[in-house]
Amino acid sequence: MRPSSSTSEPGGLFDGVLAAGSVRAAVADPAWLRALLDVEAALAVAAGRVGLVPEADAAAVAAACADMDVDAATIAAVGAEAAGSGTPVVPLVQRLRAAVPDDAARAVHVGATSQDIMDSAAMLVAHRALGPLLADLQAAADACAALADRHRDTLVTGRTLLQQALPLSFGLVAAGWLAGLDRARRRLAAIRAHGLAAQLGGAVGTLAGYGDEGVALLRAFAAEVGLAEPNLPWHTERTRIADLAGALGAAAGAMAKVARDIALSAQTEVGELAEGGGEGGSSTLPHKHNPIRAIAAAAAAAQAPGLVATLMAAMPHEHERAAGSWHAEWRPLRALLESTGSAASQLRVSLEGLRVDTGRMRSNLDRSAGTLLAERVAGALRPALGAEAAHAVVREAAAAGTLGSDPRITAHLSPARIADLLDPAGYLGSAGALIDRALAAARAPDDVPRDLGVVVGAKADEPRERATTTPRSRGVVNVFYRVDGPADGPPLLMINSLGADLRMWEPQVPALSRRHRMIRYDARGHGRSPVPDGRYSLADLGRDALALLDRLDVASADICGLSLGGMTAMWLAAHEPDRVRRLVLCCTSALLGPPEGWVERAATVRSHGTEAIADATIARWVTPAWAAAHPDATAELRAMVAATPAIGYAGACAAVEEMDLRPDLIRISAPTTVLAGADDPSTPPEHAAAIVAGIRDARMHVLDDAAHLATYERPDIANRLILETLDD
Repeated sequence: MRPSSSTSEPGGLFDGVLAAGSVRAAVADPAWLRALLDVEAALAVAAGRVGLVPEADAAAVAAACADMDVDAATIAAVGAEAAGSGTPVVPLVQRLRAAVPDDAARAVHVGATSQDIMDSAAMLVAHRALGPLLADLQAAADACAALADRHRDTLVTGRTLLQQALPLSFGLVAAGWLAGLDRARRRLAAIRAHGLAAQLGGAVGTLAGYGDEGVALLRAFAAEVGLAEPNLPWHTERTRIADLAGALGAAAGAMAKVARDIALSAQTEVGELAEGGGEGGSSTLPHKHNPIRAIAAAAAAAQAPGLVATLMAAMPHEHERAAGSWHAEWRPLRALLESTGSAASQLRVSLEGLRVDTGRMRSNLDRSAGTLLAERVAGALRPALGAEAAHAVVREAAAAGTLGSDPRITAHLSPARIADLLDPAGYLGSAGALIDRALAAARAPDDVPRDLGVVVGAKADEPRERATTTPRSRGVVNVFYRVDGPADGPPLLMINSLGADLRMWEPQVPALSRRHRMIRYDARGHGRSPVPDGRYSLADLGRDALALLDRLDVASADICGLSLGGMTAMWLAAHEPDRVRRLVLCCTSALLGPPEGWVERAATVRSHGTEAIADATIARWVTPAWAAAHPDATAELRAMVAATPAIGYAGACAAVEEMDLRPDLIRISAPTTVLAGADDPSTPPEHAAAIVAGIRDARMHVLDDAAHLATYERPDIANRLILETLDD
């Protein structure tokens, strides 16, 4: 989730309907060209890191990539020249070599083939585009969850084969929508996290051009570009593209189902749902209010199946490098991301403004004059008449509209009993329990095994996955974690803030993982870690961190924490000083009161979920100027907050509520640097000053133009200051 920016292409005639939202810009020509440049820069830096080219030359290439314009003129020129080589990589490489000193030209495109760069760029574009797409999909699912909870007792007609069937609650309808959207989102999120891999193999996938450093370069390149590291090149093994395409197609289908239901329920003759706002007018008929957002979502989603089929049809790649098959993927992959992203954006708007006419729902239900409950009446008659006779009698009475007066029925059932049987509210079965199950499933962490961590940069023969299983205490949680950087580098433990997960450290990964074994993890109750119910304490959070270090055989580590992560780091330094070498405390406090505020926040989250606090959290995390300049990254941060399990967030609030580390500061002996954001409303610089006053020889730095997530807003300065502490 590294912040990035790109120049947007001007909107097209149909984009407002079929390419809405942020994904269009994320897959447009400027974004593709920027991704190609980022991949070339990552390859050069990685080659310098493993000693294949001088690091100074690699830095010159990276600078040239950063400085190259991705404007319309460059795009047009590279595109035109690509006709002569079959790929835009060749003219781009020529430009890069011309843009660096002659000696540095050897660090451009080191040993790579054009497909390496194109495939890696495609994965990078997909990774960046999935950020806003998943944020919109999550928001749509959240809107469904709110509808399910609010309307768990709202009666509506259930319809099968377009005919009225049985009563149910609209809450259960919305819960069904939620289930489909949530499953689609989780599958896409898992692919984004683990399935989008870098590509590097050279001409035939042997890495022969790199001598003995091929595997090391592949590892360093994947880490630098921020994509998963594949076991081997996948030039002609295209299941990664197929997995992505299939997940996007499934998401489009799930969204189309919801959009179609909304459109059908908004028909004049039905009138049970309507979209909010003043949109949806007709060019001819002034009385119409069309559900235009749902219609646009369905239209965008309808393009997905054909695009998925095209990508699947392109899967058979001959021999070690295919002639045309990988070229055939470029346009449909972009179009599939764009159309699915547009569907998510449009459906989110539709659902967030959806108006539910409960009176019309009941009126439509009552139009059946009780016939929807015929099955229930037949069941009550079975003991007296038998199954077949009861079914026949009730079928005839329903057709005649005499369910409440037919003598064949009243002879066995009293008027009060018949009235009770014909009350739709009494025949909802397990609807309430099913709604609760859907809501609970949607609030659970994503389906990643709880005992797995991801290790990037391990030795070739070292397993890539680790489990934190050391039973340090009965209360220890086996946290999900990720390791980046050299396996023999000095360990650096990163601890996230309240409402965030390990992705909040993405801007630090390139700089800090070059020499350090960077260990990031999701604190209990957050991200992919388990979510125990109840109140958490700093001791709980600290012991989880110690158990992780034990499992990784780390005797002592440098520790960097932000906000609640900084509080956990101070607890560790005070209570387990032998385990902490150096300490970096970012935007944190030794006392963050008053306690009543945290009690209230925990209650809000438990009642309404983390979506209820997401906007307020982002307003504290980043400055308005940064948010305006980085809308996609801001959307991802917001989605991170909203995805935090409510139980976990509320449990962690208790740790802050009870926390007073002021007496512990004097016990901290580790060399300490404290970073503060000048515009941080949560832990302003005076909180940092109080920490520095309590820890011997601690140093303090204030980052200008930064709020609570200063390391994310100002990674250049934050990374330099962190490295200065670690290298001191």
